[in-house]
Amino acid sequence: MQYFGIPTCPYCKKRVNLVRTWRLKREGEYKCPRCGGISNVYLSPLVYVFSVLAICAGVCIYFFHKFVLDDIQLWTCLYIFIPFGLFFILSLFTVYLKRPVIKRVQRPVKNPPVSQAAGAPFAHQPQKALRPDAKFPDMNSGRYGTEKRGNFNTRK
Repeated sequence: MQYFGIPTCPYCKKRVNLVRTWRLKREGEYKCPRCGGISNVYLSPLVYVFSVLAICAGVCIYFFHKFVLDDIQLWTCLYIFIPFGLFFILSLFTVYLKRPVIKRVQRPVKNPPVSQAAGAPFAHQPQKALRPDAKFPDMNSGRYGTEKRGNFNTRK
């Protein structure tokens, strides 16, 4: 696994532009414009090493200027930010692309056997009886014929 370098597409081995890599650092997946392959974006574990080195270098530069040289000036801020700028540039080379892992999921059985323990709470509940006009409110409105008159659904 290549943890440091310019990221390449795992399908067609095309290198990714550094400007696009800068944007990819914050995204979760990458679609190659050349082959159309989709790959996941990962950051190398070296990012953590580089970040700790940048923080330690910035702190050391500050303490060196504060306690050894005793000259805190405006240029000292620039010297402190140099390791962080180097970290930003090096972090572009710690992005790598990997093919996504597709996990196969077993399909459930169509008619699973029902055990008495699982169906017990619902086995003894009676079904609700609906009113005859609950679903069809206009059934007894006179619009349709009734069975009592004998002309139910017949036309005369």
